[in-house]
Amino acid sequence: MTIMPVKRVIIVSFLLGTLSFGQEVRQIDLAGAPENRYAQPVRSGKYMICRTNDARRARKAVQVSVESLTPTDIHPEEQISVELRVENHGELRVVLPVGPRDTNLQVKAGSIRYTAVLPVTAGVPGGGTMLGWLELYGSTLKSNTTVSLKPGEWITVRGDIRVRSRFGPVAKASSNLQLYEWFSGKSDGSGERCVKQVSGASIPVRFGSLKNSP
Repeated sequence: MTIMPVKRVIIVSFLLGTLSFGQEVRQIDLAGAPENRYAQPVRSGKYMICRTNDARRARKAVQVSVESLTPTDIHPEEQISVELRVENHGELRVVLPVGPRDTNLQVKAGSIRYTAVLPVTAGVPGGGTMLGWLELYGSTLKSNTTVSLKPGEWITVRGDIRVRSRFGPVAKASSNLQLYEWFSGKSDGSGERCVKQVSGASIPVRFGSLKNSP
């Protein structure tokens, strides 16, 4: 008769530990950042997202979810606001850039520089189109430009994009992570550098014609 209360205490303690595991680390507002500059971003750094074979063994994983998109009735050349959640879904820490601009983030000996592109794509199974994207920058030499996410932690990224293309009439808006790294030094760090992509939440959107068209 005295065993049952002890078991209950152990179970409650375990549940409280798991429920308090995840948390938001940073909120990033890119409203004042420069507008997207490239139709297809091209980077010279090392691409950190795993290829198919590497993803099976990767212990680092990131999930990007579309938390909100305003408005969801989209017209060409219209500016829309998007909020994304970037969460560590792996077993190891993941370093992500959180700076809105890439100024004064040069690579120096022993330093690492990061660029992250968060494209917002609308489509249906088998096809889609990029609506726009948000960009983040960081360097180990400049404080507050990177975060190290433990498993279960996430950041929220808010920003505006201007829609240059359309897909329709109904589609789902989703996002993912494109992560690039420049390392300067004799070693490129640990062997756990590949990051697996985990599909996140999407939001239904509708496309209309150009607002000023007859």
